[in-house]
Amino acid sequence: MLLLEFQSFLLDGLLNTLFLSAVMIAGGTFFAVIFAAGLSAQSAWLRRPVYGLVECLRDIPLMVTVLMVYFVLPHAGLSFNPFWSSALSVSVWGGANGAHIIRAGLLSVPSGQREAALSSGLRGWKGLFLVILPQAMPVILPPYVSLITSLTQASSLGAVLGVNELLRSAQILIEQTTIARGGSPAYLVYGSILIVYFALCWSISALGAKLERHFAKPYLRANGKTQPAAPTVALQATMT
Repeated sequence: MLLLEFQSFLLDGLLNTLFLSAVMIAGGTFFAVIFAAGLSAQSAWLRRPVYGLVECLRDIPLMVTVLMVYFVLPHAGLSFNPFWSSALSVSVWGGANGAHIIRAGLLSVPSGQREAALSSGLRGWKGLFLVILPQAMPVILPPYVSLITSLTQASSLGAVLGVNELLRSAQILIEQTTIARGGSPAYLVYGSILIVYFALCWSISALGAKLERHFAKPYLRANGKTQPAAPTVALQATMT
């Protein structure tokens, strides 16, 4: 079978895809936190430029961003190889979309929870991580998991720049097999690639569902139904 014959070649492409996806997810999360902090800044001189940058990154097609990073940035003295050009362009796009998700989640927490955290001596980062963020996670997680699956799928754009990831490996295999043996195995190869991407995204969604249930525990009542907890109960749950 063709796939078994070239399994090592395809496995290398899969490993590169996993590494590229991990870099994009980490980079997207990093930029999302930075952009969300800028969007939440009290100073309009900081908030407005960040908002303009975020909207620009969201509105420009991702493919255009990938090509601009690879072909335009070298003229400004910033040159990246195909791998890091793909990682950077998709990361900033993911960060722009993730920033609004994080900001919306933080704003969903009642202001009384912030006041309760301050009164308990939890200021700054302590209050954010121990009180505010755990309550915001049920709002943040569903759309953010969807964003992570989009970043994983976007790793295939590396093939446009020549990154030897899974899709590019499939393209090379189809081209070489068609030339050497005749007849295109595109249906078999691309169908297998589709299954691999589906398995990756399904695994991410399943993990996200587990995390959602974990952060929803403080809101569960004895009857097993998910109900919003009272502010004081939520605060106590996050403190324990």
